[in-house]
Amino acid sequence: AVTGVQTCALPIYNEMEYEDSDREPVTCRLVTIKELRATVRDEMHNNLTEMFASHTFVGIVDERRRLAAMQSGVKLFLVDYGMVSSEYFYQLGLTDFGNFGAIRFEVPPKIQDLLRIAAAHEKERMQPACEEDEFDIEEVVEVISAQLIERREMLLEYFTMEISPEGDLISIPLLMKGYTPSLAKLPRFLLRLGPHVNWTNEKRCFDTFLRELADFYVPEQLPPNQGEGSNEEVDEEIKQRRNVVRKAVEEKLFPAFSGRLIATKALMKGAVLEVANLKGLYRVFERC
Repeated sequence: AVTGVQTCALPIYNEMEYEDSDREPVTCRLVTIKELRATVRDEMHNNLTEMFASHTFVGIVDERRRLAAMQSGVKLFLVDYGMVSSEYFYQLGLTDFGNFGAIRFEVPPKIQDLLRIAAAHEKERMQPACEEDEFDIEEVVEVISAQLIERREMLLEYFTMEISPEGDLISIPLLMKGYTPSLAKLPRFLLRLGPHVNWTNEKRCFDTFLRELADFYVPEQLPPNQGEGSNEEVDEEIKQRRNVVRKAVEEKLFPAFSGRLIATKALMKGAVLEVANLKGLYRVFERC
């Protein structure tokens, strides 16, 4: 379990300071969490799990499509590390439930400000659309911020997500030490906690919240290099983000997949594709 505290000032990436927490780890006895863990185990694909456990990371192929190559035995695979990361962080959330670390903000942002950013972006993204799809940004902000503030005690106890009564976001869950999700995704994460989390049923609440948290932790998609004539400032920022993502995928995520991932049957549908059988290639070369 991750029990430390990480402090950040809310840029997308920066050096984090870690502190050890004196909070004692707790044993989760919730039946609903045990049932969700059992569901993951029941969906385990043995061969795929073994492949990830024994794999060799080859390299990132495409940051925009979030594709990487790995080798297992004599076979080469193309991996959608976005899909695999989402499943991994969901399982991590179930395993460490109630024992997350915390990413604390030096200056806590207002939840309403972050929701307003995400709602405005979502409304712009939906344009042009029919009138039935129109929504009032301020109404959405009010409803979702009220939901989160009302449930702040539960969010703190189970997810180490601390919100003040005034709506300041003091901390968010830390799932993996040394890995920080893109904080540019934070507004959308908060926005999705409104309509995409089932707040009325305990099991569905934990399941849907952890799914949204896992998607928040998935490495962001990055645009390709623009080349000559591009905005140098933007290009430099993307280059910096690309370096961070590459390092995280190679040094944090794939080693974690090797040690803790239960590869589920769902990952067989689009997350892993065999692209070469090295044994077959050797035969071809021998014939040449």
